Amino acid sequence: MSNVKWFKGLKLNIHAPGTGAALMLLALTQIPVAIKTAAEIACIAEVSNDLWLETRSHDNVNIRAVSRCNGA
Repeated sequence: MSNVKWFKGLKLNIHAPGTGAALMLLALTQIPVAIKTAAEIACIAEVSNDLWLETRSHDNVNIRAVSRCNGA
């Protein structure tokens, strides 16, 4: 019963003044991570395809592509 009283006392307002600012802050902090991740995925895809064309084998192609894209 105590959980029900606590839950009724919790009033969440999606239109509160700080909600927009909090969402903007979250979006701005996640954009650089998303750009970096997209670039890594594109690099891995391109290098993986190039390695497969060279060897015509699927053996360890993705592992080598990830290593090459991460600077190894």
